[in-house]
Amino acid sequence: MRRDTIIRTIDKRPGISFNGIVQETGLSNGVVSHYLIKLMETKEIEKEDTIRGKYFLKKISKKDRIIITHLRQKTNNDIFKIFMKNLNYEKIFTQNEISKKINKSASTVSVSLKVLHKNNIIERVILNKSSKITSDIGYRILNRDLYEKLIMKYNL
Repeated sequence: MRRDTIIRTIDKRPGISFNGIVQETGLSNGVVSHYLIKLMETKEIEKEDTIRGKYFLKKISKKDRIIITHLRQKTNNDIFKIFMKNLNYEKIFTQNEISKKINKSASTVSVSLKVLHKNNIIERVILNKSSKITSDIGYRILNRDLYEKLIMKYNL
């Protein structure tokens, strides 16, 4: 019963953290820890990242896991939603626009944009090629159709 509850929780929210499992299931830390260890031993689930582990059913591809892990982080997800809510696929947002829309500091947004760019979720676009200042760099989403499918499939 408890084992199945944990599996259903991970299936419903791939990339969920240990604390997320505890909160969502209402089970104690010890119970969740016990069953996660057992499920990893039987290879029914896998843990990504050793510091702040995220749990996945084995059936989820490595490529999808990377995207899910990054989009489960709140600031990354807030930025991602700006791009996805925009009906114009080609709309380019500057770092300052994004910072204002999600009410986060420029430095916080910068870190998230670098992560999203490094993982090919968004791309950088030079807005004014004759200028070499950072405010002339914009961002837009890559492969919107793929991400729409992932959002539906993995409840992001």
